[in-house]
Amino acid sequence: MLLRTFLFVCLGILSVIMVGSVSQAHDMWLEESDNGYIVALGHKGEIDPYEPERVRQVVAYTMHGWAEEMRVDCREDQCSIFADEPFCAFTAVLDNKYWYETTDGWKNQRDNAGLEIIEEGRSYKYTKHIARWCDFLAKPLGQRIEIVPLKDPSSMKQGDRLPVKLFFEGKPLTNARLSGSSNMKSTHSLKEISGEGPFLVEVGPPGAQLINAKYRMPVEGKQVVWFAVSMTFKTKK
Repeated sequence: MLLRTFLFVCLGILSVIMVGSVSQAHDMWLEESDNGYIVALGHKGEIDPYEPERVRQVVAYTMHGWAEEMRVDCREDQCSIFADEPFCAFTAVLDNKYWYETTDGWKNQRDNAGLEIIEEGRSYKYTKHIARWCDFLAKPLGQRIEIVPLKDPSSMKQGDRLPVKLFFEGKPLTNARLSGSSNMKSTHSLKEISGEGPFLVEVGPPGAQLINAKYRMPVEGKQVVWFAVSMTFKTKK
């Protein structure tokens, strides 16, 4: 009995550690499901569990650009929304809590005795999904950080280059890292960008596409705020 209890506790601790590691390193996007979308957190299109209370908000946009906050339904390790209108786009925000970058990798626990902290701070993840193209999507929607396509990405084919811009608090973001491809299998191949753009992203194979970007905002000393942002869409050719 004691052995069984000990194993159960160990598995629980391991699960928390694994979920924490996933939360900082992986992408966030909105995955289409029956009659709606799943708020997904994972890597290369594979969805992993997360703490549902981290999902702060999901917003849908009508064909006229009207923003409608959606009801978010959560279960043990995942959240989803029901979409009952032909919305043009959806956005979501996830509070990824407090993190430490240490000499032994990423940690989300304050007890790091013996480890040198390189940087520490809050982490946030933002995402945008384009369900169908509407002209207003070529401009910022008002997310704190966002990727903006300058043309309809769903009409493009593999190998085409999609022009995008990055915005932070409504202004062009000039010092971030951006993926060079929308291929779901290479979302972490990020390159430094400078200037206001536009920046060209190569469209991946037909199907689900994800463009990823990251921005580190210095605060004071070793304290920073990390922002990860993604934009998803689908192509047919």
